[in-house]
Amino acid sequence: MVGITLILGFLPILAVVSALPTEQGSLLKPKTQSALNDCLKAAAVPAVFQSAAGFEELATPLNTRMQSSIGPAVITLPTTPQHISATVKCARQFGVKVTPRGGGHSYNAQCLGDGAIIVDLQSFHDVVYDPKTQLVRIGGGARLGNVAQKLYDQGKRAMPMGTCPDVGIGGHANGGAGWTNRLWGLTVDQTVEVEVVTADGKITKANKDFNKDLFWALRGASASFGIITNFYFKTYAASESNVVYSYWFKGLSVDESAAAFNEITNFGEKAPKQLGLLISLSSRKEGIHLYGAYYGKSQKEFDTLFAPLLKRLPSPDETDVSVKGWVDTLKYAAESESITVPEIGGTQQRRAFYAKSLMTEAAAPLRLETMKNLFNYLNTTGQNPAIATETPWDILILLSGGRESTSMNKDKLKENSFGRRTALWGFDMLSTIINLAEKSNKDAINLIAGLDKAVRRPMDGAYLNSHDPQLSRAEAHRLYYGPQYQKLTELKKMWDKDQVFWYPQSIDPKKYGLLD
Repeated sequence: MVGITLILGFLPILAVVSALPTEQGSLLKPKTQSALNDCLKAAAVPAVFQSAAGFEELATPLNTRMQSSIGPAVITLPTTPQHISATVKCARQFGVKVTPRGGGHSYNAQCLGDGAIIVDLQSFHDVVYDPKTQLVRIGGGARLGNVAQKLYDQGKRAMPMGTCPDVGIGGHANGGAGWTNRLWGLTVDQTVEVEVVTADGKITKANKDFNKDLFWALRGASASFGIITNFYFKTYAASESNVVYSYWFKGLSVDESAAAFNEITNFGEKAPKQLGLLISLSSRKEGIHLYGAYYGKSQKEFDTLFAPLLKRLPSPDETDVSVKGWVDTLKYAAESESITVPEIGGTQQRRAFYAKSLMTEAAAPLRLETMKNLFNYLNTTGQNPAIATETPWDILILLSGGRESTSMNKDKLKENSFGRRTALWGFDMLSTIINLAEKSNKDAINLIAGLDKAVRRPMDGAYLNSHDPQLSRAEAHRLYYGPQYQKLTELKKMWDKDQVFWYPQSIDPKKYGLLD
């Protein structure tokens, strides 16, 4: 199933002159660029400058559709928090914006803002488990697969996060969605403390008792407020009996497909929190794929749970159900024989694509007519030979909520700034562009916009880590942050009023926003 590990990775972002940041797309003046380079050199910050070998490779985004003719002003490769502190101070001195890169999987290359200093955290990849506290310290540039393997090796422990091994943990400070979220919550919900460099260049910590307002903001909107060098997360015992399951339903009509989704929705609303459930649709393979994992359970328990649902669905054309240990379950989710990746270096998954996300409100579940609209669109526009060949599409639909879900709980809005707590389904809709050109780019945008329009209702939101470059800044803020945005603007004014940390869809400080 092409694209699933990418989609599930839910991607990562990251005397003083007081000035607004350089606008995106603008090139620094030669004198400013030279002075900035000299400032970084004087502070002994490891950096790759525009003229250096290797700069182009470091400046190439995951999504090659987002290539820029300008690119970042400089890319720093810090190895200590002090290097990051010095970088931020140099940026402030010359009015240059700063963006952190935790893994490089930003759908919209938000971490590669034109004319910005990019702080690449790849050297911050420690994973250290403390058996006394059952907390794990994780560097801001660690990759998910390595985190999962090291955490298991050090104490048979686990934590909720995405399934793509190459994705950085840093982006999960904005949410962190994956197969175990209904059981344990989002990655951001596990954070008990962070070490962070703030917009004044100070190295500090934040937790529920110290810098607690900053702590609230960092857990859901981190790249707008600071650069997290170290996370401290709570962990869980890794279960060694997990039922992984896969059912393919092929040859269904529009009405049959919509009815099947309706049955799965009814089931998902009441499903136990131990169940991870996903649906995938693709132009590359016929039908509806229903799959996931039932954590800490036996196959007999799974069969008992799923039997009523299967009786209400068409007979599956392909079935695969088995019991796996923790690491093998992670490999199954990643569709890989190994979950470890190189600790240093860029992503290996580059391609051109356009994507949108959708989080549907549980209070108004998607029903037959809406899903008929979607499946009708997929069976007509989506199966147009030119579209399916030149801009093939994948839709991943993750069960996020339900009555027992730990992550989708509106009470957690008080705990951190992740704003979409009342969703039932999370959609990731992605079109790969085989031969990037103006026409294929427009075709991909129009295709995914049509998918989104077929399903979205006014109350629905979107997932921050699936940045959509077609959204206006204001619309992105509404869709990603929902009820949390006003408080975030107030805290942005308090912690970074000059917008040192800025990217195309970052939080605005209140005096620059639309809320005054």
